[in-house]
Amino acid sequence: MLKKITPGDYARLKPYFDAQLYPLCPYSLASMIIWSGCVHEAFWREENGTLFLSEIDIGEPKQGRLLLPILRPFRYPTPKELADSARALGFGEYHYVPQDYVEIIGPESIAAYFTVTEESGYGDYIYNAADMAHLKGHKYSRKRNMIAQFCKAAGPGVKVHPLQGAWLEKCLRVFDDWQTRQGGPVIADIPNCERKAIVNGLTHFRELGMSGVAVEAGGRVAGFAFGSRLTADTWTLNFEKADAAVKGLYQFLDSEAAKAVPAEYRFINKENDLGLPGLRKAKESYYPARLVKSYILGLKA
Repeated sequence: MLKKITPGDYARLKPYFDAQLYPLCPYSLASMIIWSGCVHEAFWREENGTLFLSEIDIGEPKQGRLLLPILRPFRYPTPKELADSARALGFGEYHYVPQDYVEIIGPESIAAYFTVTEESGYGDYIYNAADMAHLKGHKYSRKRNMIAQFCKAAGPGVKVHPLQGAWLEKCLRVFDDWQTRQGGPVIADIPNCERKAIVNGLTHFRELGMSGVAVEAGGRVAGFAFGSRLTADTWTLNFEKADAAVKGLYQFLDSEAAKAVPAEYRFINKENDLGLPGLRKAKESYYPARLVKSYILGLKA
């Protein structure tokens, strides 16, 4: 039996994630917890040094899927182990299987037990943290120019605050304003889903080891960004919201969020583009160090 994940499970499950190497954002423990109860419910089961993880779509209980299990000490599970676990747990698919796993284990070995299908729109963009923070070089000249325009227009009232205390609550107002300008909830069939995940994150911010920044301009919070640990060298930027009507604000927020990432993380995972052309263009404009594809493994009979 798998158990629904809650913020109270973070301390118990964290040791599994400390050494895990899966580079896709669903394997951020904090992200898994804050999104559970939105589009899907997330579940876990611990057995003999293996952490099994699953998701079930809300309203569609038959739409269940496993994530790759996390072993202690960490190693990549074999295809046979994955097949045996899927049958024992009653699931037919693994989702968010990173390109790294497929390449390391080998498509031929996996094909003995599973079909392999790319999960379009769910590949993650990974950037050098230093590039995002400092935007050096000709290729980032437009970004630097946008930031300069924002700083000039906003004047000396621009301040960057660590997300803590009252700044956490103020961030919700930014999101609500942003959502209104978008014309409604981001995910139409799940009202206020993204807002619920943000509330979960801000409510359990310290408990889940999250950090981030808020940008104050003209005496109000104009944008915020926060994220969580993914692997030993990669930080996931879970949320980034700003007033898009303010020219250069998003570029300024991107840079300040990267500067605030804890020093031990060399890379920033800015998650996927959901197959949306505009989002893809925006993510590509920051020149990712790599794009990690996501795959679905379908259990063969």
